[in-house]
Amino acid sequence: MAARKANPGAKAVVPGKTPPTTGPLARIFGVRHLSPMGAWHVERFLDEVDPTAVLVEGPSDATDEIAHLLDKRTTPPVALLAFTQERPVRSVLFPLAAYSPEWVALRWALQKKRVARFIDLAASVYLARSEPAPEHAHEDEDESEEADEKQETDTQRYLGDPYEAIAELSGDPDHDTWWERHFEHSMSPDSYRLSIFELGRELRALEYESPRRREETLLREAFMRRRIRDTIAEGHDPDRIVVICGAYHAPVLVAEEPAMTDEEIEKLQTVPVTRTLMPYSFFRLSSQSGYGAGNKAPGYFQALYEEAQAGSTARLGTRFLAEVAGKLRKAGMVRSSAEVIEAVRLAEGMASLRDAHAPTLRDLEDAAATCLGQGEPLNVARFIHDVAVGDALGKVPPGVLRTSIQDDFYRWVKDLRLEEYLKDKEQIIKGSTSKDWLDLRQDRFAKSEDAAYRDRNRSIFLHRLTVLGIGFAANRTSEEDRAQSTYKEVWGARWTPDCEIQLVENALRGDTIEIAAARSIGEALEAAANVHAAANLARRSVECDLSDATAAALARVSTLAVDDGDFVAVAGAALELSHLVAYKDVRKIDVAPLEPLVAQLFLRGALLAPEASRCNEEASRNVGVALGHLHRVGHMFPDKLDVDRFASVLDAIADDDVASAHVAGVASAILLERGILKDDVLDRRISRRICPGVSPSEGAGFFEGLATRNRYALLSRRSLWAAMSTFVEAMDHDDFRRAVVALRRAFGSFETSEARKIAALLAELWGGSEKEILRAIETKVDDAELAALQDDLGDLDLDL
Repeated sequence: MAARKANPGAKAVVPGKTPPTTGPLARIFGVRHLSPMGAWHVERFLDEVDPTAVLVEGPSDATDEIAHLLDKRTTPPVALLAFTQERPVRSVLFPLAAYSPEWVALRWALQKKRVARFIDLAASVYLARSEPAPEHAHEDEDESEEADEKQETDTQRYLGDPYEAIAELSGDPDHDTWWERHFEHSMSPDSYRLSIFELGRELRALEYESPRRREETLLREAFMRRRIRDTIAEGHDPDRIVVICGAYHAPVLVAEEPAMTDEEIEKLQTVPVTRTLMPYSFFRLSSQSGYGAGNKAPGYFQALYEEAQAGSTARLGTRFLAEVAGKLRKAGMVRSSAEVIEAVRLAEGMASLRDAHAPTLRDLEDAAATCLGQGEPLNVARFIHDVAVGDALGKVPPGVLRTSIQDDFYRWVKDLRLEEYLKDKEQIIKGSTSKDWLDLRQDRFAKSEDAAYRDRNRSIFLHRLTVLGIGFAANRTSEEDRAQSTYKEVWGARWTPDCEIQLVENALRGDTIEIAAARSIGEALEAAANVHAAANLARRSVECDLSDATAAALARVSTLAVDDGDFVAVAGAALELSHLVAYKDVRKIDVAPLEPLVAQLFLRGALLAPEASRCNEEASRNVGVALGHLHRVGHMFPDKLDVDRFASVLDAIADDDVASAHVAGVASAILLERGILKDDVLDRRISRRICPGVSPSEGAGFFEGLATRNRYALLSRRSLWAAMSTFVEAMDHDDFRRAVVALRRAFGSFETSEARKIAALLAELWGGSEKEILRAIETKVDDAELAALQDDLGDLDLDL
């Protein structure tokens, strides 16, 4: 192994060493992962022992990668990631921060040129064990665990989560606060190591793990004991071997416990894995669940470690609260030095009440809320969170342990000048014109072709990442912008370690972003269930500039369009392809094959619409939206499509007594918007659809459909509001209950200015005061009134 070859420390190794017969196999130092004071004590322990070998709990097949941690270009936080080479991809992650005891131990060993190794089960074994078991196996396991649970004592059941139970028994609000109060501020020699060893011993006595987890823990510990014995057999003195492991394992790394044999090692199941060293972030450390590493406030823990390195943690509270005050000042909320001093004094006072010599993060948060937030925690919560979590993002050397697709990603990021967006915070990607959007048109003033089309190439790259499910960027272009232009795109960006994981998971699809995106679309195309799904993939292929995928998607659309009888899917497909035709000048695509397809889908949609309109209330809104899709398509290409036939279909639907009232309303609204619906025809339909003899839900549904489009044209139509007034007044309680949801949806879409016009019409109809009606309209229903209405209307959902 690489770590062994560069090991002058071997001169201290004497062949023929034998392991102890009793007691610890080596110098064991139990820690809590990502514990800053643990890291501080580990470094001093290593200086004192001066070991020839440093063994760390971590995936043993990643030992060769330890050397990269000493690279000057490696900046924590980073993580070792291993993932399977076959889908579905499973991964295991080993994060390290500057204040990780493991990071400190490994760096110490590398700098001193001593043996440095990981000694836990290999990642290939972990991932093999994580393969989903057959369903009946899960059932057997569940039954076994249920039986074990019945045998637990009341105390053991109470301590099902011993960490939180310890905090509750001690009076602390949570385990992290208890842990920090007792472990993270003690700089006395050996205090941390001896105390945490006893904690690990007591936790083991509880036997709170599930049978499966317990079995895995024992397997890991047997393997670690074997690796320690192997190191001793190489000639290392047990007293010159330091083992850094979780406190829970420390008490059992002893000679009395069995080590794994050669035969047992050979029986361990493995799967092929790929390993990589990836940048990590404080934000990811703070949100990672299930790691049990005290990582909710990495920025705070980093500060604690830095203060300890400086000789004392006494300044930590002042530093933290001053940083919170600084962020408040930047946000325009000035806080004085006196307020910071008072907050520090309050935090120290709260610590003294618990006989603690230093305030915890919880004490500092409470003090900040009281003194800097003026008693309102919400005033400072965001700023406290920002300081506690921090925004550090690690770095790894270019090319180190990266897959081909990672290298391709970073190459594109550099070429497209997106490096400034590789930060763990929300940002809007600025275009070449320094505006908050990308301009996909050619920049005629650019000095090179790359610069002239940089925004378009950025768009292609970002769309490819979206297809791959890599969450680096999100398309935030509004519907209004989409309708007004095809050359303008708004993208938000945020780079997190999750993006890196998603990136390596796509390595199985191809060595480059382009190849992987093409294969991803190909896979989705095979699974496309209807013509709309295929058309959507055709649009995405164009946005990704994947010509072969585009051709395959259009062929799939053409095939499905012949037999697909789903009106909603056909209308959606027509709209998707019409967008592509509109892209012709921006995306530089050949629209010749598209126009016949759009015409085919438009005609098929028109033929399917009458039957689709005869649907139930649940499906009516989807059908209404689909009619709107066809209307948009016809509006975009009036000279190339049979829009007159579509208008005749809408007219027939509006007069069809069997058609859904909501869909009939939408059809009338579209005809009104097209300017081909005569006033007397609309009045006739209104009087027929909205009248006392009509079902309340149908009358409300027709009005809702009518109000989905061109509402301004309805405001001056006195006949409509007279019909609505008579319709509503004729309802009894049960009728109103059936109609209220549709009416609420319809009226909820009107703007305040539109509501005022309605008030004027109603005042004229009712002979009342316009101001009183307007006041009633604009008065918000309070929570008590809404609750009373909800009680009266039963299970109807008014929150729409």
